[in-house]
Amino acid sequence: FFMTKLDCSVRNCKYNDENACCKGAILVSGEKANHCEETCCSSFASEGQGGFNSAYEPKEYSDISCDATKCTFNENHKCVAEHIGVAGANATEKSETECASFRLKA
Repeated sequence: FFMTKLDCSVRNCKYNDENACCKGAILVSGEKANHCEETCCSSFASEGQGGFNSAYEPKEYSDISCDATKCTFNENHKCVAEHIGVAGANATEKSETECASFRLKA
């Protein structure tokens, strides 16, 4: 069971706590992605959407499922990068986020 160090700059996500994700497991989408901009964090939920439980603690490492099969870090729909970043500081919906660590397979 592999865990990836996750830094997230999506400040408007209800799971973000000082650049750490409180969700523990996320899904990166972008099945046909060739570039970072074509990926997104499908686990994004805006702060306005209810349901955040303050009992969630920020996690330094996350289980990352990934649909971006053209990424060099994708192995059987799991991210095997040691460290990734999710970007989209002012995102208000998931399409405005991206996996900044996406690397197209050679």
